[in-house]
Formats: sequence, structure tokens, C-alpha cells
Amino acid sequence: MRLARYRKYSQSSVEPAAQNGLTSVVLLLLLHVGLALLFREERLFSTIHALLVLAFGLYKAITAQDLAEVVPYAAYIMGAEVLWRMTKADVFWEYAKYAMVLLLTVALLKQRKPIKNFVWPFFSFLLLLPSIFLTVDAHGFSERSRELISFNLSGPLAVFVCLVFFSQVTLDQHWLKKTVWAAVYPIVSILTIALISTLTSSAIYFGSESVFETSGGFGPNQVSAALGLGALLLILYAIQPRIKGRILAVFLSLVLILQSFLTFSRGGIYNLVVALGVAFIVLMRKPSKVVEPFLIVFLIVLIVGFVFFPRLEELTEGALGTRFTDLNPINRIEIANQDIDLFLANPIAGVGPGMSSTSRPGLTVVAAHTEYSRILAEHGLLGAISLLILIWMLFRALFKTRSAMAQALLTATAGWAAVEMAHSAMRIAAIPFMLGFALVTFNLEASSPTEEKHSHSRNLRFHRFQKRKNVG
Repeated sequence: MRLARYRKYSQSSVEPAAQNGLTSVVLLLLLHVGLALLFREERLFSTIHALLVLAFGLYKAITAQDLAEVVPYAAYIMGAEVLWRMTKADVFWEYAKYAMVLLLTVALLKQRKPIKNFVWPFFSFLLLLPSIFLTVDAHGFSERSRELISFNLSGPLAVFVCLVFFSQVTLDQHWLKKTVWAAVYPIVSILTIALISTLTSSAIYFGSESVFETSGGFGPNQVSAALGLGALLLILYAIQPRIKGRILAVFLSLVLILQSFLTFSRGGIYNLVVALGVAFIVLMRKPSKVVEPFLIVFLIVLIVGFVFFPRLEELTEGALGTRFTDLNPINRIEIANQDIDLFLANPIAGVGPGMSSTSRPGLTVVAAHTEYSRILAEHGLLGAISLLILIWMLFRALFKTRSAMAQALLTATAGWAAVEMAHSAMRIAAIPFMLGFALVTFNLEASSPTEEKHSHSRNLRFHRFQKRKNVG
């Protein structure tokens, strides 16, 4: 009986720590609701926020003893990119990508350890550089050349750095939790601005195009992608065993899905569905691991399908169903086809970074929407080899991973990035981050520092209890 009382006491001693962690999450979520209101009114605060985030991240990169400590800062930058853009922070457009590159590079160099898995990511990026000379040849050493090269190679550069960095990282459940919530906090700010815009708009027309009013007045493609990404991360977090804050994660993911639907930009929902689909295909290999995750996702699907969708259909007078069942991306296919024509005409090194937009015959100047065709058009066979190396690295990581849940995380993150690249090129920093995150070594059975501390304390008390019992 005394042993039973001891066990009950020991288990309850962990609960305050868990509750404190959940309380901190809720407070930070509320803080980011407030920040959204502030940034919406004054861009100066958004600018200060962007600069402070990088400054704190660099401080952590310099002082961290473990690369895992830096990951939440990179995740926060990734999640905040669209927030900074939609609130017109006074930083350059590709700020988040270059900030992430700087942060992760400093963290790697500070560790002063041999860097693993450097050669293949570096070679993949190196293959994209020869075509720079074609852009310079067309525009000279001008500001225009710099803009085209910077805009179109910032994504591949970030992919290179993320692949190298995350392949050095091991995350347990504790750091996975910190990373997910760090990414979600600024996405909640995006959600807040989109919700306010939706509720305060005098008239919203739902038709066959994306809706700016429900996207906070910013590009629906990027807003939808950010909202869908937040939902994906929260669902992947919620299906982890023995996780705290599951109800909050599921509830918030549902709100993000709802607003993503309202943007009428299909990318965010499509990305989410494909990513979860490939994750569950992997989990099905271990039926014992899939029961609880399946029930959670099944509940989400039921709520979305039988609660949200009918009401949204009624609100939009049937436009929602028509929009999301239309799978014919006519403009993107036309652009991609002309990119292929450019590749066939310039097969070795392509036409140069950024040059495809002005080289397509019969089309107005428009940036590529599909990263795969852009790489072929602007980098030729060298770009194709670079892309194949990336795909090979991801499959190699998958086959080296033994845990079914870790494989599910890998396929979900890589799958999300692959679909986003197919319809939005590499416009957002989330793509490099998610591709790199697929190379993380997950140790999801490891206890968090808090749990380890309490476990050690319980063991000491248990030994004292046994000693007193034996003496008695």
C-alpha cells in the first residue's frame, strides 16, 4: 500500500512541470495575437521584431552547447517570414532565407566539430552556379543581375545550408515540441491578421480566384501555405505518443485549416493532405503505431468534412467546393511547358537564374511557379543533376531511419516541401527548412530534461523508501 502511495505521489510530481510548460505555450500564443494587432497598425514594430529575432537567434547560435537549441530559432524565422511580408516590415524580401542561412552557418562554425554530410549538399548547390554567368552576360554587373541572382538562388542556398545543418542534429520529443511551437507562434499572428480582415471586410466575393480579404490583404498563396504548414506541424506534434497539449494542438490546427480554406488558395490544403497521406502510408508499416495517430487524424477529418465544409459551402454559395475540386492549374502548366521548351533549347546550363521570366515566348513577364521546371529552364542539365542529388539524399535518409514515427516525420516534411515547390516554386523559407528538417535524426523515445530530472529525483526517493522499509 505504501508503495502504491509512493508511485501516485511520484507521478503527480511531474504534472506541475507539464502544466507550467503548457501555460507558457498558451501565454506565448496570446502574446503573438497581440503582436499581430501591433504589427498590423505600425510596420516599425514588425521591423524591430524581424531584427530582434535574428539578433536573439545569433546569440543562441554562439552560446548553444547543442545544435538542437538553435533549431527553434530557425523554425521561428521560417514561421515569421510571411508575417513580416504581410505587415510590410522594412527588411528585404528574402530576409528570412538569408537570416536562416546566417543563423545556421554561425551555429555550425561555432561547434568546431567535423561537419558530416557536407559534400553532396555542397555539390548540389555548386551545380547551380555556372548559369550565373548567363544572367551577368545578359544584364552585366548591374543591380538587375544582383536582384535576379539573389532572388532565384536564395532558396537553393538555404536548402544547401539547411541540409548540412539538420543532418548534424538529433532531436528528442522535448526539442521537437519546442520547434513545433516556435514555428506556430508567428503563424498564429498570420492567422490573427487574416481573421480580423475576414471579419471586418464589408463585402467578400467568393469565386474562382484566391481571396485577398480573407488572407489579411496579402498574397493568398503564401498565407494559405503558412496556415497549412502550421496545421501540419501541430497534427504531427499531436500524434506523438505521451505528448502534452494534444487537445490545444488539435483545436488550433482546425482553426488554421478553416482559415486556409477561406483564403480560396488551394495550395495550403493540398500540401497538408499530401504530407499527411505519405506520413500515414509509412506508419501503416507498423500497425501498432498507427492506431492512436489514425484516431486523431480521423477526428480532424470528421470535423472538417462534416462540420466545417458544409457550413463553408453554404457561406460561399457552393464556390468552395467548386474551387477545391478544380484540379486544373492551367496557367502553371503553360508556364511549366514553356520552361521545358527553354530547357530543350538550352540543355547544358539553361538560360540563367531569373532569365526564364523574360525568355518565354508569348507570355507576359512572370516568375516561375514550379521549381522543378524553373531549375531545368534556368540551370539545364546541371540543375537536373542537382535536383536528383537532393531527391537521392532524402530517400537515403528515409532508408537509414529505423523508427516508423521518425520516418513519418521525414516523409511528411519532405512531402510538404515537394508539393509546395510544385505550385509556388521556392518563394518561402519554409521549403528549405522542411527539406532540411527531413534529415534530422529523431530520438522520440528520449525523455525531456524535465522528465529526466523528475525521474532521477523519483529514483532517489524510491531507494530511500526501500531502505527505510528494509530497516523497518
